[in-house]
Amino acid sequence: MLPFDRYEGGGRKLLGRPPGGDGTCRRGYGVPVFKQCGLTCVYCGRFLGAPYEAWLDISIDHVIPRSAIEQLGVPREWVEDVANLVTCCRACNEFLNQYRVNPPAPQNLAQFFDLRDQVFRDKRELARRRHAEERMWYEKNVKNG
Repeated sequence: MLPFDRYEGGGRKLLGRPPGGDGTCRRGYGVPVFKQCGLTCVYCGRFLGAPYEAWLDISIDHVIPRSAIEQLGVPREWVEDVANLVTCCRACNEFLNQYRVNPPAPQNLAQFFDLRDQVFRDKRELARRRHAEERMWYEKNVKNG
């Protein structure tokens, strides 16, 4: 199951660009994403709605990254739409910051959503691997170091 399955329209329609609000994901542009996606990181499964310290770690990820606008010519309206945004934790967002989409660019909205779904699966697996690597390093160098 993909997180987009819960979105209005089953994740296969544009929902609009989120308003900026106060400029933060917690009280601004993230609020419409949380309503569609929930408060759990879609990549690692960490619940971010409580306690307060977890809430401070909440983030929003562009599944198809903003870099695809210039690199591939993907329309900005698609990339910045709520339908391309997911709830994640700051660690996963940081792990995935360098992710780039390879050509070809989607030619229509259906292809965009197909690409988004595949990119999501790839990013989820990458985040899981990065968490495993980070945990091993932590266990060796911090916890038992």
